[in-house]
Amino acid sequence: MAFIDLLGRLLDRIMNQDNTHTFSRTTDSLEAISNAIWWLIVSGGGRPDMDLYEGWQDELGIDFTLWTVVHPAVGVWVRGAGAGVAAPFLVATAPLLLNETSQLVGNQRWQIAPDTWETNTIIRRTVLEFEFTTTLVANLDNGVCFWGFTPDQADDRGDPNIIGFGLDTDVLQAVTDLAAAETETPIVADLATYNKFRIEILAVAGVGTVLFYHNEILVATHITNLPDLPMYPNFQFDTEGTGGAVPQIGVVRIWHHDAIIP
Repeated sequence: MAFIDLLGRLLDRIMNQDNTHTFSRTTDSLEAISNAIWWLIVSGGGRPDMDLYEGWQDELGIDFTLWTVVHPAVGVWVRGAGAGVAAPFLVATAPLLLNETSQLVGNQRWQIAPDTWETNTIIRRTVLEFEFTTTLVANLDNGVCFWGFTPDQADDRGDPNIIGFGLDTDVLQAVTDLAAAETETPIVADLATYNKFRIEILAVAGVGTVLFYHNEILVATHITNLPDLPMYPNFQFDTEGTGGAVPQIGVVRIWHHDAIIP
């Protein structure tokens, strides 16, 4: 069915009139109209549903089938209401003292293949979104802290083949790393306030591309040093000898786009 013809039938049905053709139970029934609206949503990029949505709403705490929690020092990762700027939200929180390591890493890998995705693959794009705030950014170790995708669950900022956000002289950076060769873009962000981050990995006209968003604004586009490996979502924290910090991870969601999306 041509788009204009479909749109005309939708308008006729909504306005309860039929000016141009005889009413058809096949094409103009409520079920047919519902299916047509679904088709329009799909064609407009409204698919898919989230493959992973973590809102920390489970009253039993963090779901260990989804996450591996690492905190070998004093504190532990806990699921609960936020504090400070994150007070209205459910978050995962890990208070760190000085020289402590803390990590929240997914137990499922996601396809990352920006340089090889084409019309002959089902998966065409992978998206990670998360909310984040932390106290005392100056106490975070720039060489370890990393938030994004890594090929190994134990990886941090110093490991190769990663895609995500890190720090350099306490300034947020968008990072893509292929075999220890890096592309890095500084981002102006106040991590002491609540922030929304998005990483979108795709191929654009056959060119592997990673788009980085901060609070819904595109802040970096990388087309170099892109790894093509299955990866885990990884939120890695480490404090220096200067003192502690309290990172809080809010909603996390990840999904694939498939070939039906234009």
